[in-house]
Amino acid sequence: MKTVKIKIKSQDRASRLELFIRIVWVIVSSIVLWLFGLLACVCAVVQWFYILIAGRRHKGLNKLLKVYVLYKAKLGAYSLMLTDERNPVFPED
Repeated sequence: MKTVKIKIKSQDRASRLELFIRIVWVIVSSIVLWLFGLLACVCAVVQWFYILIAGRRHKGLNKLLKVYVLYKAKLGAYSLMLTDERNPVFPED
């Protein structure tokens, strides 16, 4: 089993404007995360059948699922105010 490590950056003070932007940013990112989650669920089912038939993982599907989990973790940390580092609205590689 592998260990997951996430670096969290935060500041001591936050402006009120940043807190308002955070709320809007989290709402928009959550909508994207929900749509990305639907795609990840379909990919997980396809990945399961691929593993069942081929006996190995498909690299593209596996990478997409990893990006989904990482994006979800980063958005969770940002929305719970654990970090001030804003992740992009659309997931990156």
